[in-house]
Amino acid sequence: MRKLTTLFLFLTLVSCGSYTMSTFYVKNTSDKPVSFDASVMKFSQSGPYDVNQSFTVKPNDSVLARKVSMRNDVSPEKWFTQFNIFPTDSLEFNDPKNPQNWVKTIGKDGKPIYTFNIVK
Repeated sequence: MRKLTTLFLFLTLVSCGSYTMSTFYVKNTSDKPVSFDASVMKFSQSGPYDVNQSFTVKPNDSVLARKVSMRNDVSPEKWFTQFNIFPTDSLEFNDPKNPQNWVKTIGKDGKPIYTFNIVK
C-alpha cells in the first residue's frame, strides 16, 4: 500500500509539470485583410463546450488567437477544434491543421510562441 501511495504521488507531481503556457498568433503577410473563425474547447462544471471567435488580421500584421497552458506533447494545431478562413481575392492560404504550418519560437520568458502564417 505504501509503495502504491508513493507511486501515485510521484505520478501526480510529474504530470503537474508537463503543462506550459503557450501563445498562438496568426500572421498575415499579404497586403489585404484576412478574416477567419477559430473555435476552442472550453470546460466547465456542466461539461465541455465549443467557443467560437471571429478575427480579422490587418495587412502585414498579426493577432493573438489564443493563450493557454497546454500539454507539452500536443501539437499546436490540435488546440483549435475549428479554424475557418474566409476566401479573399487572389490569396492562397496555408492549412491550419497541418502542424508544419505552425512555427514555434521561444519568448523572452522562455515560453513557447506558435505563429501560423495564414497566407502562402
